[in-house]
Parts: sequence; structure tokens; C-alpha cells
Amino acid sequence: MNDPRYIDEERISFRDFIDKVRSLIHYLLIHWKKMVLGTLIIASLRISYEVFRDTIHTAETTFIIEVGEGDMSQLGSLASVVGINLNSISDDSQLFDTDHIVELYKSYKMLKSAFLTRPGNGDSERLITRYAKGKKLLKRWHNDEELQDFSFEIPATDMGVKHDSLLIEVIDDFREKQLIIAKPNRKLMILSVKVEDHDPFFAEKFNTFLVEIVNNFYEKTSTKKTAENLRILQNQADSVRIILNHSLDQLAKISELQPNPNPLYYTNQVPFQKLQIDIEASAAVYEEIVKNLEMAKITHRNKKPLIQIIDEPVKPLSIDKARPLKLIATSGLIGGLFMLLFFIFKYVWRKLMQIS
Repeated sequence: MNDPRYIDEERISFRDFIDKVRSLIHYLLIHWKKMVLGTLIIASLRISYEVFRDTIHTAETTFIIEVGEGDMSQLGSLASVVGINLNSISDDSQLFDTDHIVELYKSYKMLKSAFLTRPGNGDSERLITRYAKGKKLLKRWHNDEELQDFSFEIPATDMGVKHDSLLIEVIDDFREKQLIIAKPNRKLMILSVKVEDHDPFFAEKFNTFLVEIVNNFYEKTSTKKTAENLRILQNQADSVRIILNHSLDQLAKISELQPNPNPLYYTNQVPFQKLQIDIEASAAVYEEIVKNLEMAKITHRNKKPLIQIIDEPVKPLSIDKARPLKLIATSGLIGGLFMLLFFIFKYVWRKLMQIS
């Protein structure tokens, strides 16, 4: 059974809510001129900042990766003999997919190698030194008493903990704000590497060296296991070849000592027969190893990934500047939302003060 008093309270509560909303709208309409003026001021400040801020140059490289594939299914008969897991050679196809390569581009090791590179062309400074100068980091470091004589222009083997700690600081900030690794199409093995910086020379060189360093590392790593198995197979082939040659030499010596052995004396035939058995066995093993070795060489070549550069940084580099209409629209929207929230907060605060 419904309580009439409860229904009345609900109606009063809802009516009270409507009255408060109307009061808020009325308050905003009274101050609409101030809101418009505030919006124009905020939008003007943002537009001025975008117009007069330092130009950001973008260096971009796009490339396609075709992962090599090798069929080792035919290399089975000798695997147990030489102690090699030939099936593991084909397992590297999943070692790197594009997601792994994206993380590789963001890794500390790869970025450190790029930062410590010397670009050449008469510029002997490492890229980290040029970057630190452009960001005013070098001046800040030298203001520290412990870093007054600090420099990255020393052999890499002489760099210590201070160099590593500063590199970590620089790389973390660079990775978050200036490095963009993307896969434009999830269905294609195409990657895009962008480097943004106020210095177009740094942006271009860092992009070029980073792509070269990472792609070389990827290529070597993806064929590392097949190269190791090839080395083991080659060593086994050389060892069996030595044993086979030794057995052939021994057989030749016995033949010289007993050119016409008497078939009635079986003991004279034993060394000769043992060597023949050893030679036949070694020859069979050697033939199988050589066959598998040649197939493994083909597989190793097929496992090598194909990295084809599509686009490289082109001078002059593209400039990150907002389009005028888009800039005006977004600036007005940001300013309007800020002023709206400001006056709503001001209205609520006044009401709370009246209650208290």
C-alpha cells in the first residue's frame, strides 16, 4: 500500500531538483558575457602558444618485414646421431612478431646505442651530446658540482654509473614524448618509426640510426639458432671426415703389409674386415651429415628476414603545426568547457557557503 506522504516527498524532492537546475541555468545566463570573454582569452592564449612555439620536426621511416621460413622436416634421420635439436631451428619464426619488434624499438639497449652514435659529416659529437645541448640538459648537468666536468665524449668503455643514470633519465623522457612506433595496419607487417624534435638534424639522424641498429639486431637474432645448429653440423661433418680418412689410411697400410693375404688364415682377415666395416659405417654417416648440412644451409638462408624500407626521412622534414581551423575550434572548445566548469563550481560553492 502506497504511503501518500512518501509520494509527496518524492514530488517535492524532484521539484526541488528542477528548481536548482533552473537556478543554475539562470545564473549561467546572467554571466554569459563573462563566460564568452573568458573563452576568448583562453582560446587566444592557446592559439598564441601554438603559433609562436618552437617548430617540431618529424622524421619518419616506414618499412615492411617479411619473416623468413625454413622447413626442417626433412632433417630428421641424423638428429639423434649428432645430438642436435633440428626442430628448434624452425621455432624462431615466432621469436619476433611486430608487437615484439615495437617493444624492441623502445628498449633501453637499442635507444642507448642510437644515442651514443656519432653521426659523422664533420660532426664528431655523439647524438646524446647534441640532444642534451638542444634541451639545455648539458647546462643543467654542469651546474651540479659532481657533474661539472661530465661528458659523453669519451670512449664507451670508460662510461660509468653516472652516464648510465643520465641516459636512463633521457631515454625515459624521450621514449614517452618524442618516439612514436606504430603499426598503421594490423593486417600488414608494416611498421612506422617517428622521431620528433626541434632539431631537424637530430630527428633525421636518430631515426636513421635507430632503424639500422634495431633491424640489424633483429636480423642477427632471428637467425642465431640456425647459425648455431649449422656450426654444430659442420663440426660433426669435419669430425666424421677425420675418422673416415684415418680408417682409409689404416686400410691402405694393412694392404701394403699384406698385399696377398692367405684366405685360410682367418686371423689375418680380422683387422682388414674391421676397418672395412668402420669405413662403410663412417661413410654412411658422413654422407647423411653432408646431405643434412646442405639442407640446413638452405633453411638458414630462408630464415633470414627480409626488411624492405618503404619511406625514409626526406628533407625538409615535416613540421608539426596545427591546422588553423582545427586550432581555433579546439581552442574555443577547451576555453568554453573551462569557463562553464568554473562558473558551475562558483555557483555550487556560493550555495554551500549560504547553507553553512
